[in-house]
Amino acid sequence: MEKRDALLESFLELRGRNSGGTGLDLLSSKGKILATMLQHNELTVKDIPHLAGVSFRTCFQQLRFLEQIGVIEKTLDPLDKRRHIVRVNREKLYSSLSGTHAEI
Repeated sequence: MEKRDALLESFLELRGRNSGGTGLDLLSSKGKILATMLQHNELTVKDIPHLAGVSFRTCFQQLRFLEQIGVIEKTLDPLDKRRHIVRVNREKLYSSLSGTHAEI
């Protein structure tokens, strides 16, 4: 496993704390999904629920919301057009965590 980056470390420090209304504490489903995604460069939509430990329905709802606010980016897999690849928009997530955006 790769060494954790600074954003992941900062995110993990929120574990169980009141995150100022962002809803991004690690105990929320959004938090579990984002923590999982930060540990990987990219994941397929189907892999995220298993790795994050959330239901498929919850995962898809949260991914839709996170994509709408720009925290994640979803693209078609160039090798298999039936699959979607999901990546974290680290700049947007960082600005959301630092309180410059109250959208989450």
